[in-house]
Amino acid sequence: MFTKTFFSTVAAAALFVASASAICPGYKFGISQAGNNGPWQVFDGSCNVVHQVTAKNPCTVGVFDCNAAQTTPTKLHLNDHDYACVPDVNPDSCNGQPIQVCLQQIIRSAIDLVKPLNSWAE
Repeated sequence: MFTKTFFSTVAAAALFVASASAICPGYKFGISQAGNNGPWQVFDGSCNVVHQVTAKNPCTVGVFDCNAAQTTPTKLHLNDHDYACVPDVNPDSCNGQPIQVCLQQIIRSAIDLVKPLNSWAE
C-alpha cells in the first residue's frame, strides 16, 4: 500500500512540475498587452506583474524605447536596468494574457554584473 501511494504521489508531483512552466525561458521578464488601449504589463517568470503602463501607446511614457515609428517597444528601463525586447517565440501567457515580448537585461558594464551579487546587502 505504501509503495502504491508513494508512486502515486511522485507521479502527481512530476505531472504538476511538467505542467508549471515559466514564461520566456532564459529571459528576465515578459510583456503582455491586454487590449488595444493597454495596459501593457511586465511579468516576471512566475507571472507576477512587476510593472504596468496604462497608456494606449507605451512609447509615449518614457519607460520604453521604441522603433522609429513609435509603435513597437525595443527596450525597457526598469529599476535602473535596461532590458532588450525580443519577440516571444513560445505560446506563453500570464493570467490569461498572451506574452508578446521577452526581455533580456542589457549588461552596460561590470557594475551591472556585481549589482545582483550585492543585492542581499540592501
